[in-house]
Amino acid sequence: MVQGGVRFDPGPVNLLEPLALLAFIVVVALVVVPVLQLFGLRSRGALRSRLGKRRRARAAANAEVRARALMSELCPYGWRAQITLFETGDAERGGAPNEAQARVALDWTELEGGSGRPAVMRRVWAATIAEALDAMVADRRTDETLEQIEHGAVADGIWWPDL
Repeated sequence: MVQGGVRFDPGPVNLLEPLALLAFIVVVALVVVPVLQLFGLRSRGALRSRLGKRRRARAAANAEVRARALMSELCPYGWRAQITLFETGDAERGGAPNEAQARVALDWTELEGGSGRPAVMRRVWAATIAEALDAMVADRRTDETLEQIEHGAVADGIWWPDL
């Protein structure tokens, strides 16, 4: 503008308008920020709750899939399981060892080869279904270990009364 010869005159300077705009922005920020924080906290809690439920459901489903796969390996001729859920006061009548913690009874059966008859029948107690499935797998692994010890003893010529 200086080179072209045009003269620019901003006029009288008024500081009231920028100060009023700044005050308006501060007031709006003081109102909007707490509202957004409140909304953010509530939505964050709801999101965490939803993700937690999803995570627990996925863990329960994975526990069942894992238990099925392991039991299929450990019981080559087949197996069967039945889960019974008890209310807080009913677990004692069902034979639970500790009423306060054990509310899930899992009855599992290993089947004999060929005939399909039950070879081993057991009951495990747990607080949750996932824990009961893990206890069933651990119980079967213990049986398998004992069977290997028995067969090793018989192979070494030690008399074993169960066989």
